[in-house]
Amino acid sequence: MKQIKLVDVINQLLINNIAFVAFRQPQSDDPQLYAGGEFDCLDSLEIIPENGFVFHPFHADDEKTRFLKPQQISTGWELQIDFSTLSSHQNKVFQAVDSPYVTSKTEYLSQVKSLISKLKNAELNKIVLSRVIAHELDAVVDWGRKFEQLCQKYPSAFVYVLSDGQGLFWAGATPETLLSVSNQKAYTMALAGTQAAKLTPGETYSWQTKEREEQRYVTDYIVGVLRDSGIEKPSVSETRTHLAGKLAHLVNHIDFEMPERTSAFELARKIHPTPAICGFPKEKSLDLILKTELHRRSYYSGFLGLVRENASTDFYVNLRCVQLVGNQLYSYAGGGLTADSNPEKEWVETVLKSQTMLSLFTK
Repeated sequence: MKQIKLVDVINQLLINNIAFVAFRQPQSDDPQLYAGGEFDCLDSLEIIPENGFVFHPFHADDEKTRFLKPQQISTGWELQIDFSTLSSHQNKVFQAVDSPYVTSKTEYLSQVKSLISKLKNAELNKIVLSRVIAHELDAVVDWGRKFEQLCQKYPSAFVYVLSDGQGLFWAGATPETLLSVSNQKAYTMALAGTQAAKLTPGETYSWQTKEREEQRYVTDYIVGVLRDSGIEKPSVSETRTHLAGKLAHLVNHIDFEMPERTSAFELARKIHPTPAICGFPKEKSLDLILKTELHRRSYYSGFLGLVRENASTDFYVNLRCVQLVGNQLYSYAGGGLTADSNPEKEWVETVLKSQTMLSLFTK
């Protein structure tokens, strides 16, 4: 069987309506392909199957958790693949996928001002407001090539292209690890605060009180969840600047020992959603998000990643992502609000974040 370039395989899988996810782990040179099978909806989340790919929504009311147990797993930019052995959805009726609501600038600024008022009244400490940006595609997209470009452009991101072969299509380049486990050694990160990356390497970053407060809420929340889960002494790094493409964030790296008989998936679900994508306090922020945002987040700001047979796991928060519906590409972007937030700056932040993906489709 001859070698085929991964970029060509991705396009063939899309043409033949074969379920797949192509992904590249942060700082890795070798992409992986999980192909064939079904993105099954998991009604019961008590037990997650081993050796597959999880696609989990932001909120249970938005979508079902999906799990792909692939018929074939391949690694590298050139691979051998027998398309005849992979299940195709060619003759199936596509599932109806609704287009998300696209919030206007006027609507968004009004939402931000309303939420800042609640923050100033100390009804909550932080909340994350998101919006959707639409981009019409005027030609058929070479998604294999786009995947390759994303890998080249964002070496420190988790990059992926995913299709269930029946109308569900997402792609992204996320900078945020939710939970990584290997040999009982576990890692997560608290990532928050945003500004444009400096043009000069090594230039010092100045972070305002607003960004530092955002970051502190995330770190304190994650450490609290870990301690409530029996993890008494997580190791928390000092706060650093983390570069993600043309953006810079504040980050704390958190390492800990995974307790025996603890499910990585269940721990991930306890941590999710963090104040970095929801707010603090969690329940109040979540309730306000669901009442304020005019779109469903769907899989945006949910999490996705690998479950392996040896109990090692890598989950990432689904940020800097796009959803394809017909010939419309929808970019999801959000930002953390505190009492000190400036509505216009928050709008600009969502524009910058959306460019992580949309810059590949604009000249």
